[in-house]
Amino acid sequence: MVCIGCIVAQNDTIKNINLKEVSIKGASKAKIIERQAIKTTVLDVKTVSNQTANITDLLNRTVGLRVRQTGGLGANVNLMMNGFEGKAIKYFKDGIPMDYLGSAYSFSIVPTNQVDRIEIYKGVLPISFGADALGGGVNIVTKQDIGRRNLVGSYQYGSYNTHKISLTASATDASGKYFIGGNFFYNYSDNDYKVTVPIIDTETAVSHKEKVPLFNNEFSNIYGEIFAGVRNMSWTDELRLGATYFDIDRHNNYGVTMDTPFGKIKSTAHSFIPTLRYKKSLFDNRFSIDQFFVYNNLHTTYVDTVKGIYDWHGNFKPVPSRNGESSRDGNLTKLKYENFISRSNFSYSLNSMHAIELNGVYTKVKRTGSNPFGEKYPISGKDVLSTPATYKKTVLALGLKSYFMEGKLTNNFLFKYFNAKGKGYEGAKNALTESWHQLSTDRFGFGEALKYTFSEYSFVRISGESTIRLPEQSDFFGDGAFIISNYSIKPERSYNFNLGGYYSTPSSLTIDLNLFYRRTTDLILLINTGVYGKYQNVDNVKGLGVELDVSYTFFRRLKISGNMTYQDFRLFKQTDPALEKARLRNTPYFFANLGANTFFNNVVQKGDMLSVYWNYGFVRQYYLNYIPKKYEPDGLLGLWGKPKVNVNGLVIPDQNLHSIGCTWQSKMKGNIALSFEVRNLFNSSVYDNYRIQNAGRSFSSKISFSI
Repeated sequence: MVCIGCIVAQNDTIKNINLKEVSIKGASKAKIIERQAIKTTVLDVKTVSNQTANITDLLNRTVGLRVRQTGGLGANVNLMMNGFEGKAIKYFKDGIPMDYLGSAYSFSIVPTNQVDRIEIYKGVLPISFGADALGGGVNIVTKQDIGRRNLVGSYQYGSYNTHKISLTASATDASGKYFIGGNFFYNYSDNDYKVTVPIIDTETAVSHKEKVPLFNNEFSNIYGEIFAGVRNMSWTDELRLGATYFDIDRHNNYGVTMDTPFGKIKSTAHSFIPTLRYKKSLFDNRFSIDQFFVYNNLHTTYVDTVKGIYDWHGNFKPVPSRNGESSRDGNLTKLKYENFISRSNFSYSLNSMHAIELNGVYTKVKRTGSNPFGEKYPISGKDVLSTPATYKKTVLALGLKSYFMEGKLTNNFLFKYFNAKGKGYEGAKNALTESWHQLSTDRFGFGEALKYTFSEYSFVRISGESTIRLPEQSDFFGDGAFIISNYSIKPERSYNFNLGGYYSTPSSLTIDLNLFYRRTTDLILLINTGVYGKYQNVDNVKGLGVELDVSYTFFRRLKISGNMTYQDFRLFKQTDPALEKARLRNTPYFFANLGANTFFNNVVQKGDMLSVYWNYGFVRQYYLNYIPKKYEPDGLLGLWGKPKVNVNGLVIPDQNLHSIGCTWQSKMKGNIALSFEVRNLFNSSVYDNYRIQNAGRSFSSKISFSI
C-alpha cells in the first residue's frame, strides 16, 4: 500500500496517487500544504518575485492578515492574524524559529527574489514547528540551490531615495553531492515622506496640524549568508553548514506615536551566526531525523544623548538640563544577547496510514548590558543591566497523523508540553536589595485537526486547540530601561477553533471560506504605568471571525481575486462595566482586498511576457482605545455609520489603497525582468499601528536577472 504520509512529507510533488475516489495529480508543494487538515494559506512568492512589491504587501493582500508597521522601510513590523498579533504569532525561517535573527529577517526588508513561498498557519501549528503560538505561525521558505550553477539578482530604486539590492548564488558539483551558495541583500531609504503632525506655535502655544517631511528617519541594513554541505551520502541525506552576518542602522524620528519628534535618536544591531543542519532517513524512508543547531551573540544599542529637543521642522533647541530627547535622563543602552537554539524533529511511519512525529525546541538566552544613564542599585551603585538575566524555554510536541476511508478522511492529533525557566536580579525600581529571582512554569496543550475530501476539488476541515504562549524573556525581566520586570506574570492560554470549506474547478474558480473562534485568558500586554511600562496579565478576549477568499480566471489570461475578513473580538469578565464587550482597541475588525492580473505574450520579442496588475486594499475605521459597545457605529456589524460619542482624536479613519504595476520578462539574455509600480495611486492618507502615518504616493522600479 502507498504510504501517503511519507510521500507528502518527503516529496515536493505528488505525481499520481489514486485511492478510489481520491486522486491528486501533479499537485505542487504549496497545494499539498494548503490542502492539509490544519488551516493553511501558502503564498507562492516566486511567481511574483520580479515585481517591486515586498513581502509586507503580499501579506496585506492575504485573507485574515494585516501587517502592523510603524513607518517606512525598516520600521518595526508585526503581523495580526485572526485577531491576534505580536508575540502570539511565531515566525520561522525554513521551519526554524527566527528569534536568533532579531529584526534582521523582517517582512519589510527580505527580498522576494530569495523566497520560494510563505506558509501561513492559522490556529493549530503543525508538529514540525513545535512552538508556543496562540494565533498561528508564519514560515518563510527560502529558495534552495537549483541546478549545477545558479545566479539570481535584482536592483530596485524608489521614492524617498530607496535602494534595494539582492544577490543569490549557488553551485553543485557534477555528482550532485557537494554544494555551496550564498544570499546577500542590502536596503537603504531616507524615509523622508510627508506626514501630518501637531505643531505647537512658539508664541501662542496653540497646536495646529501641518504637513511636514520626516527627518532623522534613515534606515540601512546589510545581510549576508553563506552555506556549504553534502547530500545523498550513506551517512546523511543532507548536512548543511551556514554562517550569517547582519548589521542594522535605524534612525528614529518618533516613538510609539507621532506626537513628539526626535532629531538624533538611533539604534543599531549586528550579529555573526553559525548554523548546522543535519537530515537523514532510515529504514526505507520510514524513519527520518532533522536536527538544527544555532548559537550566536546579538548586539544592540540605543542612543539618546542629545542635550536638547527638536521640533518637526528639524530646528534644535538646547536644554542643558537634559541628557536626551525621549527622556531627561538620556540613554546609551548596549545589550548583548547570547542565543542558543536546538530544534530536533523525528518522524516514523507506523504503516501506510499512520505516522507519528516528535518535535523538540530548546531555547536559551542570556542577556547582559550597560547604560551609564540608566538605573543603579541603591546600595552598590552597580548598573542594573550589568547583571545577567537568563531564560530557558522548552517546547515538546508529539503528534499522530492518520488516514481513513481510503484517504478521504485525514486526522491530526497533537499534544504539547511547555516549560520556561528564568533567573535574574530584581531591578532597582522594584527592590532596595540585590537578590536573585527565579521562575519556573510547566503547562500542557493539545489539538485536533480533521479534513474530509469530497473530490480532488473540494473538501471541508475543522480544527481545535487548547494552547499556551509562554512569557518571553523580555516579559519577565524587562529591558533594563523603560520596561520593568514582573516575576509574577503567567502564561497566556488560548482556545482556538477553525471550520472551513474549499471548492474549485479544474482551471478557473477557487473559493475558500473559513470561520474561526478564539478565547484567550491572561493576555500579556505592555501596560503604561507612568514613566515606565510593565508586562502584565490583563484583558480576557474572545470573539468570532469569518474570512472569504475567491479567485476566478477568465480565458486563462485575466485573473480576478478578492478576499474579506471580519473579526469581532471583545473583552469579557472586566471589572469596569463600560469595558465589558468592548471591541479590542487598536485592532482593525474589517478589511478587504481586490486585485486583477493579466498578461500578454510575445510583446517585444518572441518568448517574452508582459503582466499588468492592479491591487486595492480597504480597512474600515477603528479606534485607538476602547469604546463602550453601546456607542459603536450603527449599521450591520458596524460597517458604516459613526460612533455615538465624540472620539475623533481616537479614530483611525477608513483607508483605501490602490496600487498599479507592470512587469516585462524576457527569456533571452539571462532571463531579464523589468518592473514598475505606483503605490498609493491616489495619495490617500494611510495609517497603521497607533495612528502612525505611512507614505503617500510612491514610485519604484526594479531590474531582475537570473542565470
